[in-house]
Amino acid sequence: MQVDDRREEWMGLGILLGEVRFRTWVENRDDSKLGMRVRSSIGWRSLFSSGSMMQQSCVERFLMSFDIELKEKYTSQEDLFKWMVVLDKLESMYEISYSVSDRKGLHMIRWVFDNEVPSTWDEFIKWVEAFDEEADMVESF
Repeated sequence: MQVDDRREEWMGLGILLGEVRFRTWVENRDDSKLGMRVRSSIGWRSLFSSGSMMQQSCVERFLMSFDIELKEKYTSQEDLFKWMVVLDKLESMYEISYSVSDRKGLHMIRWVFDNEVPSTWDEFIKWVEAFDEEADMVESF
């Protein structure tokens, strides 16, 4: 009987939980209808700057099972959506949101996914106020 050795994969999850960073911000953009755009990204604390190839390999092995390529930064809507699906699955199975070291960043990126950015200026102003209130609330985590 052959046993599937998944130790590297599970080490990858542990590294991921300590390394992954979530960022959400509002920026001025001349090419946007409202002149503003909400941006989000997912990256790493130090996996690519001071992490070892073995650490990267473990994280890559874990992400492969979810069809996510290991990258230094994720900014496309498709990549961000894949990450949210994976994190939701892990949350429901293992309650990982308390294990992610960047809980504040995770909370805010999830908030943006759950609260679609409006297309009118007045609604956008209300959205930004709610975003700021949520960010202030999260600071107390």
